[in-house]
Amino acid sequence: MILPGKKRIAAIDIGTNSFHLIIAEVNEDGELKLLDRQREFLRLGSEFGEDLSFISDNEKAKAISVLKNFSTLAKYHKANIRAVSTSAVREANNKTEFIEAVFKETGIKVETIEGTEEANLIFLGMKNALPINDKSVLGIDIGGGSTEFIYGVNGSPVFAESVKVGAVRLSKKFFPDFVITESLI
Repeated sequence: MILPGKKRIAAIDIGTNSFHLIIAEVNEDGELKLLDRQREFLRLGSEFGEDLSFISDNEKAKAISVLKNFSTLAKYHKANIRAVSTSAVREANNKTEFIEAVFKETGIKVETIEGTEEANLIFLGMKNALPINDKSVLGIDIGGGSTEFIYGVNGSPVFAESVKVGAVRLSKKFFPDFVITESLI
């Protein structure tokens, strides 16, 4: 049962390396109570080349399967879903096809966000998890397809930047089969 003055949200992060789900109850003061959390590793966009510019049918099917499970959990908790996709979907030549397939199969509307918005959302997460409101802080989030840099002062972001350097992208470039051998090092 959801109490008056509270709402439930399900946040889905469709990243290059992994998909994350957080379901929380939010009270009137904006405080979060974690209800559920899931993470699945997919390496979206990694089957074709180092530039992560295409999501394969196999990757799409795996993504849809994971998102169906996430949707089921959100419905169980009676939570409203916000799903955002980052680098892999943002840069995919077939992102529209991917987003439409996800919606058709799961009912989840995926919003593709730009790197600076991704950085600002990361800063918001830092603010909710850490006592940074009276400090100068630099946050760095190394993702699968990109890395975000966020600088904030007294709880407000001052600078946010996203660069196309991530763990999956670099692995594909230097270790194309995701196999690390002594000769490649």
